[in-house]
Amino acid sequence: MAVVSQVESPDSPQIREFYELVDRTSRGLGVLNVFKVMAHTPDLMRVWWEMMTALFTRLSLDPRLRELAVLRLFHVLRCDYGFAHHVRIGRQVGLTAAEMEALAEYESASGFSELERLVLRYTDSVTAMRADSAELARELLNHLAERDLVELTFCIANWNAMARLLTPLAVEMEPAVVSELPPWWPK
Repeated sequence: MAVVSQVESPDSPQIREFYELVDRTSRGLGVLNVFKVMAHTPDLMRVWWEMMTALFTRLSLDPRLRELAVLRLFHVLRCDYGFAHHVRIGRQVGLTAAEMEALAEYESASGFSELERLVLRYTDSVTAMRADSAELARELLNHLAERDLVELTFCIANWNAMARLLTPLAVEMEPAVVSELPPWWPK
């Protein structure tokens, strides 16, 4: 059960306009519950949307690397809502169901490149705020441009923040997204 209510019928024209925007761009999911919760703070909701738009549309970072990192951190943090949404997005950037399942044991799983394993190690380190993050970041610079490393780090930080909003507030998944959780997902 959600901790805070979802704003289903916004009072302000600003939030109604925002809901219309989200509804038009959510690929059939309507206004996502995370935004209905964030509608309690409209300024933060709008700024977060703008940041998410940039992260999905204006990065030079390979979208596959972004989604590997995002799915891994949602897996590590056991964030159902985030993982389910990013299963859909991961498929859109070419990730397979087998690759998503292999994220749990990525070090021993076949199919990930050296760079992808390094991105996943870095994701784990940043998510856990471990001391080896800077060392892993330096190692990533052997494969990525500085811009891509900053973008990757920002993506990891952003979706960690999202997980830390979704989980404690128990934001409920939209019915159309629940089925995206794979059978192996921890219950």
